[in-house]
Amino acid sequence: MEHLDRKRLVNLLDRLIEKGSAQQYALFLKKYHEADIAEALEELPFEKQYKFFVKIKPEISVEILEEMDLEKQVQLISFFKTDVAANYIKEMEPDDAVDLLEELFEEDEEKVGHIIEALPVKEARDIKGLLSYNEDSAGTVMTTEFLAVPERLTVKEALASIKKQDPPESEVSFYIFVLAEDRRLIGYTSLRDLLLSDVDKKVAEIKHDYKIKVYVDTDLDEVVRSFRKYSLAVFPVVDRQEVLVGIITADDVVDLVVKEATEDIYKLSGTSEEAEESKLISGKVSYALKSRLPWLLLTIVGGLVSVYIINIYSQHFNSTLFSLSLSLSFIPVLMGLGGNVGNQSATIMVRGMSTGVVKDEKAWKYIYKEMLVGTSIGVIVGVILFLFNLFLAKQSLLFSSIVALSMFFNIFVAAFIGTSFPIFLKRISVDPAVASAPFIATTLDIFGQIIYFILTFVFLFFIVS
Repeated sequence: MEHLDRKRLVNLLDRLIEKGSAQQYALFLKKYHEADIAEALEELPFEKQYKFFVKIKPEISVEILEEMDLEKQVQLISFFKTDVAANYIKEMEPDDAVDLLEELFEEDEEKVGHIIEALPVKEARDIKGLLSYNEDSAGTVMTTEFLAVPERLTVKEALASIKKQDPPESEVSFYIFVLAEDRRLIGYTSLRDLLLSDVDKKVAEIKHDYKIKVYVDTDLDEVVRSFRKYSLAVFPVVDRQEVLVGIITADDVVDLVVKEATEDIYKLSGTSEEAEESKLISGKVSYALKSRLPWLLLTIVGGLVSVYIINIYSQHFNSTLFSLSLSLSFIPVLMGLGGNVGNQSATIMVRGMSTGVVKDEKAWKYIYKEMLVGTSIGVIVGVILFLFNLFLAKQSLLFSSIVALSMFFNIFVAAFIGTSFPIFLKRISVDPAVASAPFIATTLDIFGQIIYFILTFVFLFFIVS
């Protein structure tokens, strides 16, 4: 939707909220997509958002609420009366409802308890079950709404059973899972297969064996890798007894990938792990400070260490072969390139580990390869700096050699630290994405200066002696 169209939609929505009739609401909801309405609604003041949902039944407006930012959902649900909030939770996709309740729980634990108590027995049981799973497991993103039939039924009986189950309006309805008498997952069929098969055939005769599945406690990274590997729209989720307890759909995985990628980007940039994108961009200044300052304080400490090292170097530097000011002027180039190489290596490794490309058991191979890359980059950049200083800047052979060798070793160390540090963090069960840019840049600044200054003193010592 173009900016002009969105602005027009916002104005239409504003007028509808203020003066719209029930018939006009119905026409409006029929004409525009839920995602577009949600986007336009978020541009209106909260009072009008609340008024919009008060005027429409939950079963009609729930899809609009689901499309809104989670923070907005929490704000709205917290203002609804308990019975109204419970109706929205009942109508939502179970996994979306759990995300909303988990977020609301942090702000108002009592409200969440009242909402769950107001839910029908089945929905309350499902929600409590989903809330009990580990936050990084498949159970937290699965939905308990799926279609399943026993293998003993005929096709005719299976179709009748599916009608009674009230199929959801999504791609989920095309997958029919086949269960044994004890509800173990033993296969699947499709709505197409059922419609085209002889009505007297047994479901067991037309089912496909379903070897692909994930367990309810499977790590979310493994879930994403499985979706990438098998390219399926729906994944069944089973417990350790192979009983089907839910499904994960492709749209859930897309949301998960976007969320994980966003978190990794913020962590790699040195922003707090708990930070939320919407709050960082449009939230309070205090929230942004709280999220960004911790890693930046580390940078300040590293900077003070660098100042101390430069100060010591300046006090002990005593050479007539080249000036102190010339020596110090190349520090930004050395530190900048080293930091960039280190952050490139760290980003590549974090991304590789999150997608499963980098295997733990072969970590040394990736470190070795990155060291080769670092060596190659170091040689190329070192030669360029050597030629620049010697022929263009007309510096001495001694100084040109010091800068070139310092650059080579600096990049070599940067590649090693950038590659090995995320692997080390994962080995000790720490999120590799916390190997953020500020940490690596600060570390490499210190190491780079030490390398540069030691080489300078070594070369000067041998020349003088």
